[in-house]
Amino acid sequence: MLNRLLAACAVTIAALTSAVHAQGFPDRLIRIIVPFTPGGSNDIVGRELAAGFQERFRQNAVVENRPGGGGSIAYAGIAKSPPDGYTLLIAPVSFTIAPHLARTPTFHPVNDYAPINLVADVPFVMVVPASLPARTVRELAELARHSPDRLSYASVGVGTPQHLGGELFKLQAKVDMVHVPFRGATAAIPDVLAGRVQVFIGAINSLLPLIREGRLRALASAGASRIAALPDVPTMAEAGFPGVEVGSGVGLVAPAGTPPDVVDTLHRATADIVATPGFRERMAAIGVVTVGTTPQQYASIIREEYAKWGKVVEAAGIKPE
Repeated sequence: MLNRLLAACAVTIAALTSAVHAQGFPDRLIRIIVPFTPGGSNDIVGRELAAGFQERFRQNAVVENRPGGGGSIAYAGIAKSPPDGYTLLIAPVSFTIAPHLARTPTFHPVNDYAPINLVADVPFVMVVPASLPARTVRELAELARHSPDRLSYASVGVGTPQHLGGELFKLQAKVDMVHVPFRGATAAIPDVLAGRVQVFIGAINSLLPLIREGRLRALASAGASRIAALPDVPTMAEAGFPGVEVGSGVGLVAPAGTPPDVVDTLHRATADIVATPGFRERMAAIGVVTVGTTPQQYASIIREEYAKWGKVVEAAGIKPE
């Protein structure tokens, strides 16, 4: 009898607590932390959400750029923030990669956050210089196998999606290529154009103009579906290499322990923003695809991505630093 009474009290307290949160949230400034410098797709999405929250909640919402450590400084900071819904994180795909590359991880993408919504995705595409005699992914794989000098592929740094996308292709195609890391796409692309590096799997928004000019050749989309701007370019699966999928999903998460009703309030506001035609148009203008998920769906995606990249890091023999 006592146990049933205690259980009933616990349910009542939880319901009252939820009601208090639902009535009072938000009643002050919301901060959205972006783990990179201003100007990129993650920053643009964060600012769109901040503007949308201000309009819907009638409360101030700001973006704070907190770059450093490949994003890990921001990730770890948010994991330790109060779980009240007032400090949120824009989480890119590297959010699920970084712990596999650290000797002592400072955060866990599955355990330390409350997923809210996977807002958008930046499609990735495999490109080669126009001078390279490979017009399909299979031809590239054959060239890599039989070239007297090993082909190389570019990335924007060790442990980035571009790096692990190249490693994933190597594993699936059973080829060996040399990894050449650069300090960003703007540094990598000139070497790819000149043919000094032969392959790059990168974000469509920085590569599309060069593809349209004929200076780069798009061999395949690195996502689950074809890219709207490149309808004739097959996916990696269609090209014969299923499982080679990499992109740059842009999601919104809160610290673990954030009350479910607060997560729900933030999710409903975010879903409303994502569904507006203006948001979709502005995302399309920078090569970003709007997504939109439930918190549960996003949690499942985070778990899958974390497991997937852990296997790639292990198979590729990349050692934690």
